[in-house]
Amino acid sequence: MAITYETLLPEILPMVPGCPDTLIESNIRAAVIELCERANVYQVELDPLTTVSGIFEYDLETPQDTSVRRILWATHKGKDLEPLTTTLLEQRLPKWREESGVPEYFVQKTSETFLVAPIPAATLVGSTIVRAVLRPTHTSTACDNDVMNDYRDTIVNGTLFRLLRVPNKDWSDLQSASVYGQLFNQGVTDAERRSRNADTAVRRSVRYGGTSGAWRTRRRRYGNGG
Repeated sequence: MAITYETLLPEILPMVPGCPDTLIESNIRAAVIELCERANVYQVELDPLTTVSGIFEYDLETPQDTSVRRILWATHKGKDLEPLTTTLLEQRLPKWREESGVPEYFVQKTSETFLVAPIPAATLVGSTIVRAVLRPTHTSTACDNDVMNDYRDTIVNGTLFRLLRVPNKDWSDLQSASVYGQLFNQGVTDAERRSRNADTAVRRSVRYGGTSGAWRTRRRRYGNGG
């Protein structure tokens, strides 16, 4: 479920008389994105995906109008995959593009893709689970229900901070902007602490063996130089 940014308009409009709704909404989106990026509050366990024999790179399938900021953890057949950088992977497994086996490591390449190594030797339905921190895209019109409800005041404060510091407008108020900026930063700090504590309580949810995992892959086979 998602809540649209425009639902916050009634709380913000009285504080910025004459400000266009579209400008308010764009600043709500900016505040939500910053909150998600700084505090890691939008965490999701993605649908189990199928690893395919000979394929090492996979798409990160996220809810509409979101992208992955970072992967928190990933499992394969119920066992944790160790996160590595591309450089460390090359050092740990110099021939990982040529040899196959049971995946032990993962590397997040972009906000849309990640790779596993060694390259899977077998096709296993629903074998890999990823938990990731998400953020809304810059074209989004809504965000996750829990984020919008749990951090409503922080989002409003962040929006007002941005709008009130806009120069030479009827609603401009730098002194109030400073106050709302402090409230927003405190809210982000509290949210980050809350999400960090939540991370420690997360248990790996082993669902390997099901049939719900879709075949989400990018066609990258070993033996072709990557």
